[in-house]
Amino acid sequence: MNLRINALMVSTAVVAIMAPGAFGQEGDNPFSRGRYTAVTERSQPEFDPLPVRAGVFEVEASIGVSEAYNDNIFAEPNNEDDDSIIRLRPQVDARSTWSSHEVAMGASVDHSHYLNEDNDSENATDYNVYLNGRLDVTRTFALRAGVDSQHVTEQRYEPASIGAPEPAAFDRYGVFAGASYRVDRVQLDATVGIREQEYDQVAQQQRDNTDAYINARASYAVSPDVAVFVQGRRSELDYSQSNRDGSRTTVDIGVNFELAAPFRGEIAVGSFQDERDVFADTSGLSVAANVQWFPTQLTTVTFEAFRGATDPGLATSATAVTSSYGVRVDHELYRNVLLYGGLRMENNTFEGAIDREDDTLAGWVGAAWKLNRHAHLEAMYSGRSQDSSGTGAGPDLDQNVLSVGVRFFP
Repeated sequence: MNLRINALMVSTAVVAIMAPGAFGQEGDNPFSRGRYTAVTERSQPEFDPLPVRAGVFEVEASIGVSEAYNDNIFAEPNNEDDDSIIRLRPQVDARSTWSSHEVAMGASVDHSHYLNEDNDSENATDYNVYLNGRLDVTRTFALRAGVDSQHVTEQRYEPASIGAPEPAAFDRYGVFAGASYRVDRVQLDATVGIREQEYDQVAQQQRDNTDAYINARASYAVSPDVAVFVQGRRSELDYSQSNRDGSRTTVDIGVNFELAAPFRGEIAVGSFQDERDVFADTSGLSVAANVQWFPTQLTTVTFEAFRGATDPGLATSATAVTSSYGVRVDHELYRNVLLYGGLRMENNTFEGAIDREDDTLAGWVGAAWKLNRHAHLEAMYSGRSQDSSGTGAGPDLDQNVLSVGVRFFP
C-alpha cells in the first residue's frame, strides 16, 4: 500500500535489507555490513543537526513545512481537479546511549491541508507513535519487543480510494516480540506479533482485520562478505466484518552480501501461498531484493524488486499479485547538496471475482539543500501514470506533484 509521499526522500523500497541485530556488531561478527556508506547516510558534521541529550537518551526533533501542487488530487481519468496542499510534519525520536541494551521511542505527525475549501474531504492528519526495546542477554543473544500505533490515510490512486467520497483511512495497532541468536557462522532470528487495522469509513470496514504472524530466519555466513539464509513468514488473517479470512505463507532462500565490487544488499527468492476461506487460493513466485551499488563515494544506486501477495481492499478481490521493480540514484553534488531521482514500475493482477490488471509507472527527481544544522530545504517533482485493463478495469490516470519545503531542527 502506497502511503503519503515524503517530500524529501521518496522510498520505493518494498523490502529492507535485514541487518543483524545491534547486539552483534563486534568486529568478529561475519554478519556485520558496514564497509560502505550510502550518500544519504554520510555524516556532515557542519550541516547535520546535533541531538539533544536528555539523561540517558539522545533526542532528535524536527518540524517540516512544505507546499505541494497536485494536478489530479482525486486521481481521476479526466476532468482532473488540481489544488495546492500545505503539509506540516513534526517528528521527535529518542534513543538510549547505553553501551548495551537499547530503548527507542518516537512520534511523528503528517497533516495535509488543501487550500481550496471545496476539497476539505481530502484534509488528513496521520500520525505514528512507537516504543521499541532490546535486551542484550549475552554478546550473541538478544531479546526485543515493541509496540506502535498509527493513523494512515491512503493515497487517492489506491484501488479502494478511487472514486470514493473520501480517501480510505485506518488506525493500525501492533505489538511484537522476538529473539536473535548467533554462534560462530550461524545466526537465528524469530519474531511473533499481532497487527490490527480498523477503518474509519463504513464502506471500508469490510477491510478491518487482525494479522497474527510469525517470522523466522536461519543464516549461515559463507565468508565475512556473504551469508546465505532460509526464511519464512506465516500470517493468520481474521476479518471481523467480512468473509475474507485466510492465511498467507511465504518461504524464501536468499543471500546477503557486501562485496569489494562494490555492492551490498540482499536477494531472496521463493514462493508464496495465499489461502482464503471463501475466495480462491493464490500462489506463485515470491521475490524480495534490495541491492546498493557504490560506483563512487559521491553516488549510491539502489535497485529494488518485489513479488508477492497483497490485499487491494476491494470487495470483489481479497488478493492481488503485486510485482514491482525500481531504481533510485542519490548523488552528493556538494557536501550540503543532495540530488536524487528514481523510477518504479509496478503490476497488480487482481484475483477473485474480478478481471483487472493495473500497470503503473512512477518517477521522481528532487534535491535537498542543508543550509546549516538548523534548516534544510527540500524540493521534489513526482509523476505517476496508471493503466488498467480487463472487464473490471479501473480508470487510467496521470498525476503530477511538485513540492517545496523546509525542515527546521532545534
